[in-house]
Amino acid sequence: MENLYIVLKTLLAYLSLLGIGFAPMTGGGDFAPSEPVKPGDPEKYLQIEAPDQGIDIWNPGSLHGGYRYGPSMILNKDGSIDIWCAANGPGDIVDVAAYKRLYDGGRRCTKETVALKPTSGDTHDWKWTCDPGAVKFGDYYYIGYTTTLDERGTDNDMCVARAKSPEGPFIEKWDGSGWSENPVPVVEYTGNPDCWGVGEPAFVVMGDTLYVYFSWCDEKGAATWVATADATDENWPATLAIHGECIPPKNGGDSTDVKYVDAFGRFVAVFTEKRFSDDSYVAVWESFDGLTFRRSGFVKANTGKKLHNCGISGRADGHIGAGDPVYLGYAYGSDWGNWSTRLHEVKLSLADAPKTDDGAEENIEIPVSRRPDRILPEITMIKGEKQHYTIEKSTQIFVMAMDSDGYTFPLLTGVTFDGYDRSVVKIVGSRMYPVGEGVTRVHAHWHGLHADFTVTAHPSKEPVC
Repeated sequence: MENLYIVLKTLLAYLSLLGIGFAPMTGGGDFAPSEPVKPGDPEKYLQIEAPDQGIDIWNPGSLHGGYRYGPSMILNKDGSIDIWCAANGPGDIVDVAAYKRLYDGGRRCTKETVALKPTSGDTHDWKWTCDPGAVKFGDYYYIGYTTTLDERGTDNDMCVARAKSPEGPFIEKWDGSGWSENPVPVVEYTGNPDCWGVGEPAFVVMGDTLYVYFSWCDEKGAATWVATADATDENWPATLAIHGECIPPKNGGDSTDVKYVDAFGRFVAVFTEKRFSDDSYVAVWESFDGLTFRRSGFVKANTGKKLHNCGISGRADGHIGAGDPVYLGYAYGSDWGNWSTRLHEVKLSLADAPKTDDGAEENIEIPVSRRPDRILPEITMIKGEKQHYTIEKSTQIFVMAMDSDGYTFPLLTGVTFDGYDRSVVKIVGSRMYPVGEGVTRVHAHWHGLHADFTVTAHPSKEPVC
């Protein structure tokens, strides 16, 4: 039955091409850079309140399920929100970063597209691009993300990609000296290789300084670390100075998102604790220098049980301006890998004392709603059947499409290829032939969507067309 449904989706994609579904190529991140403000009153503590139960902005499909977690959100002048989430990927790509633009507090949105996915390697491939953290300054949007090479197992590093539009594609990645298609970690994990590692980044721009927050998870638990870099330097990852732990290991916690609240003169950090449990909540910490944080409160009332991986909205540079609407988002659900994503418009205030007793409030049971799968496919990304090919003779290239329901099916026509070294391979139609010993990256295109994969060629005596 599922195979028949995939065939039907393939045919409908070609008959209509209605499901490609790009986000609009329109400007965002259009607030002026935030002005410096004086640090706030240290005798006051920042509180966040969710006044209602919020709304779902994504639900898993009825058959394949899926997830969107760890939202990173940029508020635009018109009140729209650019949102990037970790999303399930197809085949040998485990996680990608999905993008869409929200309107009316999340009640309306553009169709989704995949903004960021792993770059194929020469011999070992990058497995995932999860936990996106977005910021914009200068001419570029930057997305930091968690990733690892397939040879390393499960411990993670942190990489960064950039693009001039929020929907990407985020192809240019930090390579150690500049921006190319050959990513290297911005922060490399050096701890116990049996532990989770480094990732889950967040960013705030303060004048000429970029504050970079990320998880460092070793045998001690998931702590948050901070680094700073020169925001005036296009190659700012080369200027990164790591300062170390700023939030200690959490109580069953995960990724930390950080913004600067201009009206209150302080940084705010949010992360979930007791994740995936009936007692889960969003922890709230604050800082006056961006380097040392203290606990100030939590958000539990009106939030869903079993929540995890949250994010809070801000302007492109990571500031919450006076009078800006503020949104808190998170994933929730008990069925692993089948989570809904919920959004609350929240209220920020100051109190005379921190709020510490999370048992004093109750969260709510929110069943995960499954939505019907779409008949017309919303195609969000394309990819090579494999990230890396090793060929000795002519080989058929299969380029696959994935839709928002998680179905993957082959593209039969309309795919073009470029960017490859013609001394290594030759491509005729959808078939590639080894020409000479070597490795090359190949770019595939289909109706505006992009994929890349690498080919290692070891030519046999087979003739090339």
